[in-house]
Amino acid sequence: GQLKSVTYDKQRNDTILKVEFHSQLAQLTNTGYNEYSFQFDGQECSQPAPIVTSIYKYTSNSGYWGVAPPGEVSGFCNATSRGPLQSGPLSISVHIRDACSGGNASTGKVSRGKVTSYILVEEYCP
Repeated sequence: GQLKSVTYDKQRNDTILKVEFHSQLAQLTNTGYNEYSFQFDGQECSQPAPIVTSIYKYTSNSGYWGVAPPGEVSGFCNATSRGPLQSGPLSISVHIRDACSGGNASTGKVSRGKVTSYILVEEYCP
């Protein structure tokens, strides 16, 4: 499901977007993994490639490690399956998917009582 989203007003048709999602990403079960991916207006990036990160096993055989490492999902996108990213408002969201049976993701860092996950968007000229 969707974890976080932003609306970005893309300035030009011929630019490429760099997107980053920063949080603490962890897999809490002894088996399984989860995938985190970016979507642009509901579509995964197709050019140059989908922006996806997988988080694998997070616990040891003896139990919970108690550590939630910082994580990042990042990449560049200039097109989706619907074609080039056009100028104008664009919905950018980060999604999580249980990629195999037993996945149990933990996302988000609590700092001073607030979750500090965020999305960063930068627009680059060709």
